[in-house]
Amino acid sequence: MKLDFSVAVHSLLYLDAHRPNKVASRELAQSLHLNPVMIRNILSVLHKQGYLIGTVGKNGGYQLEKLLGDINLGDLYDLTIPPSLSYARFITGPSKNDEQVNKSAIAANISETLTDLFTVADRQYRAYYHRYTMADLKEDLHHHGTFLAKEAGL
Repeated sequence: MKLDFSVAVHSLLYLDAHRPNKVASRELAQSLHLNPVMIRNILSVLHKQGYLIGTVGKNGGYQLEKLLGDINLGDLYDLTIPPSLSYARFITGPSKNDEQVNKSAIAANISETLTDLFTVADRQYRAYYHRYTMADLKEDLHHHGTFLAKEAGL
């Protein structure tokens, strides 16, 4: 799985904690223990979608534009992990272009079957994320177990 969603979530929480100050991508990179270029790539996507304000230059940096309660986790997940994610690396068997003559029935069909399974699971995963906002995530950050309690009906 790509780190883009985790980077986006961590960055938005960090920017929220440092409101109203501007935060440099270098500072975010140190907080996330990642390369600043990777951080800037994700921040660029978030900036284009209106999640944050970014300015360049000596006094540049990023600021969160939206309130955490207005940022849906499902929307953020969809933005950073597109539904068209390829499942090829999770699938065994011959490729569609493989002209192997002696394919078993399993080998001939496993790719499509697993792709269907992963697609259904991905849709359910995304639907689950759409139930929460960044404010819910922040709540769990400070009081671990809130997601588990909500699922248990507590």
